[in-house]
Amino acid sequence: MTPLDSTTSCCWEWPIDLTQYDQSPWLSETEQCALVRWDNVRKARAKLPRLYRPLQDVTALRTKQSHLNGCSKAQTLILQEVQRTQQPYWAWSQQAWLELICRPSIHPSARLFITANAYLLCDFHLVHCTGSRFYLSALGRLVFGKELFDRECTRLHQALQNIGYGKLNLQQNFPSILAAVMLENRNPNLESFNVELLERARENYTMQARSIGKLSHGLAAIGVLPKPLRMRHYVSWKEKSSEGIAPEWVDFCHRWRETSTLEPRTRESNYSFILRAGLWLAQSHPDITSPTDWTVETCADFLAALNRLKVGEWQLHSFDYTGRSNLGVPLNANSKRSVLYAMRRFFRDIQHWDWVRLKFNPHYHLATPNSILRLCGPNPRAIDDPFWLKLVWASLNLEPNDKLSDIWYPFEMLRAISVIWTHAGLRQNEIVRLRLGCARIQSDPIMNDETGETIAPGTLCYLDVPAGKTFTAFTKPVSAIVRQFVTDWEAIRPEQSTLIDQKTGERVRFLFQYRGRTIGQNTLNETIIPMLCAKAGLPLEDSIGKITSHRGRASAVTALASVPQGMSLIELMRWSGHRNPKSTLYYIRTKPTRLAGAFAKADQMSHLIEVLIDHTAVVSGAAAKGEPYQYYDLGSSYCANPFWSTCPHRMACAGCDFNIPKDSAKGEALAAKAFLHRYLEEVPLTPDEQQIIKGDLQKLDIMLDKLKNIPTLDGRTPLQIHGNEQH
Repeated sequence: MTPLDSTTSCCWEWPIDLTQYDQSPWLSETEQCALVRWDNVRKARAKLPRLYRPLQDVTALRTKQSHLNGCSKAQTLILQEVQRTQQPYWAWSQQAWLELICRPSIHPSARLFITANAYLLCDFHLVHCTGSRFYLSALGRLVFGKELFDRECTRLHQALQNIGYGKLNLQQNFPSILAAVMLENRNPNLESFNVELLERARENYTMQARSIGKLSHGLAAIGVLPKPLRMRHYVSWKEKSSEGIAPEWVDFCHRWRETSTLEPRTRESNYSFILRAGLWLAQSHPDITSPTDWTVETCADFLAALNRLKVGEWQLHSFDYTGRSNLGVPLNANSKRSVLYAMRRFFRDIQHWDWVRLKFNPHYHLATPNSILRLCGPNPRAIDDPFWLKLVWASLNLEPNDKLSDIWYPFEMLRAISVIWTHAGLRQNEIVRLRLGCARIQSDPIMNDETGETIAPGTLCYLDVPAGKTFTAFTKPVSAIVRQFVTDWEAIRPEQSTLIDQKTGERVRFLFQYRGRTIGQNTLNETIIPMLCAKAGLPLEDSIGKITSHRGRASAVTALASVPQGMSLIELMRWSGHRNPKSTLYYIRTKPTRLAGAFAKADQMSHLIEVLIDHTAVVSGAAAKGEPYQYYDLGSSYCANPFWSTCPHRMACAGCDFNIPKDSAKGEALAAKAFLHRYLEEVPLTPDEQQIIKGDLQKLDIMLDKLKNIPTLDGRTPLQIHGNEQH
């Protein structure tokens, strides 16, 4: 930060002493006669000293020889206007001066001096209405002096260059904007500028609102302002229309917003919801204008109306739904839950603050119905694995020529943001609010207590994460490559002034702070991700939908949970910055590919049959002599047929000589053998058998009918074995 210059912090004095002039609003008889016969400036010197001398004093201030012609023309035009109006210029209104300055026939050089005379002699305040801004820098030098104007301009230029602005752009556009603010302030010293002045200047110079915002960044850098203004002048998103809502309800809503301690964004969204409830009241219950009028029946009506609500209904006039693709679509479950939370919070707060006495219990009578709760919950959707791996590769291999045409951030800054997004699993807000020096190298070896392995120094780095949505500030281990790219950015990062962290209220230096401000909240989604997708040759959407910053966080957490010997639930909770492991569970859902593999394995196991091998028969040689040694477990019996899997009767055993009932003496003796080992054998199924497994009894009857006359392994058919009985 540049220290304040004591030579410029003193008060500036008006260059003309107006008290020495006769400012009478009337012309004397002598002046009237002189004006009737007046035809040039030289004659006016002697005959109109009261009118001519102030004009000449302004000319003598800082006028170069080359400017005398324009100055003489300006004096002539002013005196001619005095002659026409029969009023001295001391009595002219602001509008009269403006009409003279803006007269099309006046030469630009004369217009400059007319404006200077109006400003210095007659307290002219409509400089911003005089048209083109390009002569304002000349007017500023004329009014405030070239030396002082250029010195203050240089101070501000240097401060802006130090925080990252280009020199050429500043030289081309900035002096006029600075002069406009100085003229608005009626004081050229930068130390006299304040937020109210800049806001007023933005009102007057709406087309230059962004440039005035840029000026505020320079003022913040030299310590004049506590923080810069927003770059664009806009209608605050907090201003919401109350048209069509009962005034008493609006008063309660506004009072609640001014008193609530919720986070600003949450408070504003809740304020919008309770205003919309006022619209519903005006349409359905116009007699209810105050929270004290609500009853249990009103709550029931509200729940029913909300459950049927569609996008675009209960619309505030300050919000334009034109062109929205989801207009008329039923409100989703999460939105309904948010509305009900806002209503419960509103009623609970105003009752706790003793503003009203309610006739119902908000916690009970405005509870979110189970039918809505079942459809709610976080839905972090991991990016498709092939897409995610390519995005990780792209972040590590970015080159300067990969920047998209409309990106003006430094390449090193963009690369550091990209690597942190793909490797650190942070929320977008946490990335924006990372502090300078947040990445620290792992300097000591780490011993793994479970495996005994040692992680060498420099393998990892520690990333300090600021307090976020659900957790206090904490430190997480990440890959050392993160620190490498962060260090590259810190090495060229321009020195920046401290800014206030809106989450914690601290004055800090942010890591991704450039030109006196942090990166925008949408930089990841609108700048980083499109750049990475272009580098990787990917579209902006995968099979699920648009690739977003939060889906990248979900992919990073899911990857750590899905690998063999991955992190435990508690470890992932701490690494992700969650307060509750339930939140982490949303991120580590089983991947569809992993679920498909598990299903395929289970489906294969469902087609296996247990086989008993008699190792005694194998070792003794009895098996080689033709003795049975392999038995298939059919549930209530065993089958000694070694080719059971090819037997046509395997789905419904016909009970041939190879069948050994388990409750028979032979079956019990077989089960009691000591060296009987059990194995699984895969059985291929025909289409008919697959239908039978799925429970198709008609297919089973048809198959049994087909097998009645097919011989078993011992040569007999099922009919011969069981006589004429029906299966």
